[in-house]
Amino acid sequence: MKIRNIVKSLALVGATAALLPVGSAVAGGPGFDNIVLQSGTTGSLAGCPTGTPADCTPLIDGEGFLQQEVRVGGQTYIQTVIIDPLSSNAAADTAVSSLNFSDITFIQMSGGANGIKGMQRITDDPLTANPLDTTGNLFSGTTQLLIGTWADDGDPLTGDLAITQNFRDNSGTGTAIGSGTDASQTQDDFVNSFSLDINLDGNTQLGKKMDMQQDVGMSDPTVTSPGDDFQRFVIRQRSGDLMPAAGSLELGAASSGTTSGGTVEWTDSEDVMMTWLGQRVNLGGTGSAIFGFQSVDNKSDALDPISTFSTSTAGTDAPFTWDANFGDAPSL
Repeated sequence: MKIRNIVKSLALVGATAALLPVGSAVAGGPGFDNIVLQSGTTGSLAGCPTGTPADCTPLIDGEGFLQQEVRVGGQTYIQTVIIDPLSSNAAADTAVSSLNFSDITFIQMSGGANGIKGMQRITDDPLTANPLDTTGNLFSGTTQLLIGTWADDGDPLTGDLAITQNFRDNSGTGTAIGSGTDASQTQDDFVNSFSLDINLDGNTQLGKKMDMQQDVGMSDPTVTSPGDDFQRFVIRQRSGDLMPAAGSLELGAASSGTTSGGTVEWTDSEDVMMTWLGQRVNLGGTGSAIFGFQSVDNKSDALDPISTFSTSTAGTDAPFTWDANFGDAPSL
């Protein structure tokens, strides 16, 4: 199945999900695991999300499609699973979650609850076909939808709508920045990661959690020993009921100029955005030049954002600092 057709399918499924009203029932519901593409088949699906076959009754199945009744905790759900109908693996059963495309949804049928629980995945990665190939590009994305109290997974920092996207362009160098390698070994590569969680009450946004990171390796991939030219750009935003706690953050004065830093305070429901930039450039025999920048903005008040920069450090050393409400501190 072509990626463009998969995207069309995702849009159609998403539009259908948006029509379902919110209700309440037992939290959590069935999980997304334990469904497999059967070995020696093309598009044939089997399995039960509880891991117990007796809890599931298949209703409709075909190449790339399975719909079944699932019973969990005294409740009954209809599960629909869609994959590329041409998917096959003769060697062994393959977990649906590892396929290039999968879409899994649950709708609760028993009781008076409404809602939907869904997970959609797309992956285009050369490592799937050849684990030794680190030179290719990667795109992966997941969308998780938890609408209705019964579908809530119980994690207070996971939104009703959760989206993740990752992109990697290795430029044929064989070394991918942002994939566990030391930044000093990066070459002419680009890596982008993005995640978004949103809590909803009907059409009203209750909270937001957004993380974005872009890594760029700027060295010449043709030289024998690539330098450590490297840039990392990070944005973290928390608001509403996805802001973990109240807090404050103070930035020191910049290493030069008139930027004086300052202090930002927030409550456990306000909208705060943190921006961070770090850059290192190899100067050859004279070492490296480092530049760091950080800003903090409480978007819920009328005050200006604070910011600072340094020409000698990038991380959490002065004049920079970090707050655990926004996840792990970035570094070069």
